[in-house]
Amino acid sequence: MNKHDQSRRNSLIKTLNKAREQAETARMYLIANERDPEDIAATSLALEHIEIALSHLGVKGD
Repeated sequence: MNKHDQSRRNSLIKTLNKAREQAETARMYLIANERDPEDIAATSLALEHIEIALSHLGVKGD
């Protein structure tokens, strides 16, 4: 992988990690405030997809 591809990969990983952080925060907020279960499920699904994408990129979970 050349340096430009590696840079793009690293940027993608950084963006996905930030998205994971935001999705986790949103999910915790929705649960704590007893919001719509469909919203909680949608946020959980988004978080799951972010985790899958990171896994495909070879990033280990926390």
